[in-house]
This record gives sequence, C-alpha cells and structure tokens, in this order.
Amino acid sequence: MSSVLRSVPPEDALLRVGSYNVMDGGGDRWAEQMDLLESLDLDILGIQEAKHWERQDRAQLHATAERLGMQPLFAPSQSHGCHLVLYYRWPRVHCAKFTPDISNGRFHHTASRAVMKVAGLTIKVLHAHFHPFSPALRLTEAGWLTEYAAADEFSLIVGDLNVSGLGDEDPTDWNRVPSHLHSRHRKVLPDGSYGDADRDAMRALRSAGFADPPLHLGIVPPRTTGHWGGGTERWDRRSDYVLASPPLIPAIYDHRVVDTPTAQRLSDHLPTITVFHLLVPSLQGAAR
Repeated sequence: MSSVLRSVPPEDALLRVGSYNVMDGGGDRWAEQMDLLESLDLDILGIQEAKHWERQDRAQLHATAERLGMQPLFAPSQSHGCHLVLYYRWPRVHCAKFTPDISNGRFHHTASRAVMKVAGLTIKVLHAHFHPFSPALRLTEAGWLTEYAAADEFSLIVGDLNVSGLGDEDPTDWNRVPSHLHSRHRKVLPDGSYGDADRDAMRALRSAGFADPPLHLGIVPPRTTGHWGGGTERWDRRSDYVLASPPLIPAIYDHRVVDTPTAQRLSDHLPTITVFHLLVPSLQGAAR
C-alpha cells in the first residue's frame, strides 16, 4: 500500500480484482489452489491456462465456480488449450454482456470482454493472455486493448501479459536464461542480436492511458513469476497484471501479490490482486 496514511473504507466500498495463471489447468495442485483463492475473497478473478476445463461438460470450470462461490465466463484459447475463465461474484457483481474473443481469433490465446455492473458502475473487464513467444505479436495484441483506455472508458485489463512492466529490472545476468529463449523476453535489435527486456506491449498500454497499480501507489512492483522450481527462466519478474483505465485510476486503493511458500509451489505464477475503492468522489457521478 501507499505510505500515505488513509482512512479505511467500508468493506462494501472495495472491489477486489485478481489474476492467476494456474499452470496447465492446475492438475493435482487444483484443490490447494482453490483453498488459496477462496481465502482471497475476490469479486472478479481472471484464470489463465484453464487446460482441460472444457472436458466432461466443463466439469472443472463449474467445480471451480462452486468452490469459489462465483459465476464463470469461459473463453476458449486458440493455442495449447490454455483457456481463460473470468469469474465474478454474483449478486454483488452482475454481468450484462460477454464476448469470449474480441479479436476474432487473432490472439495466440484470446482476449475476452465482459461488461460488469457493480455498485452502480458499468466496468468493461478485458481478460487477456498475451503471446508467450513473440514480443512483436504481443505488441499487436496490445493494439486490440488500447482503445479501452479512453478518458470516458471504465475498463480493466486482467491477465497474464507475458511482458515486463515499465521500470522493472532486467536480469542481472541474461546468461541465467538459455540463449534459445531470449527471443521470448528481449528486444530483437536490427542486426538480430538482443537488447534489454521487451516492454513494448506494456509501453503501448501505458501510453494509451492505462495505469499500473503498484506504480500508481508508489510501491516497488512485486514479482509474479520467476520462482518456479528448476525452471529455465528463473528470474524475478512481472507477467501478471490488473491495469486500470483513466476514470478508475483514482479508485486504486491497494495492490499485492500472494508470494508465500504455499503459493510458490502451486503454480509458476503468483496470484496478483488490485483493490479498488468505489466510493471515491470522482466515481460518484458515474454511479447510477
């Protein structure tokens, strides 16, 4: 949280929004993942890599909804079966509209759009999983979302964007990452060599007007990945985000990542949570 002292708002004024890549559908980690997510009491949750959750009439999708006490919105992925599911806590949050693929198949995975109503506000929630391998294609995917940063758009981007944040540190030594994987994470220079970590997709979103909550709050952005086992991409970095459009920026109240020993062994990503204070004066005129 910001170091500035603030009065504590009432619970019903807070909207908790989270993103979590469960890694390959969760597998035998799913039950403990549900224990963790249940403890967070989220109002909106984007889950990525919901692999195999479409099987047996989407049994895993609905089992997750039952465990969390939330409603599911399923968005099939174009690649690897890494489906997206957006969960929302009804009746506090209502879904008025839902589009599972805003790009007509142009994302490596997908990006969905839900029109949510909460506390008198209408908020568009863009749930996305950006390209894991190509900085250039991540930038193209970001182009589908920049329009939602308009000055009159109440929008959130939630998901695994596979890109470092502006100002995030590069690895102290790129040799920690196998050279054949550098093209996933680094700028490709005109001569084919590599530069610093790629941030183009994030720069496009930020330049369009989206705010990055930890930076807005003046805190050092916590890692969301890089901790996993003996993986080949072990450096602390961000990949998972909740971004806010201009009208929602004054409502950003808190941001945290669940980085506990339990969370570290449940997935190669960590749950990322941003809390919004919906009773700030600037939002009162928009609520109806």
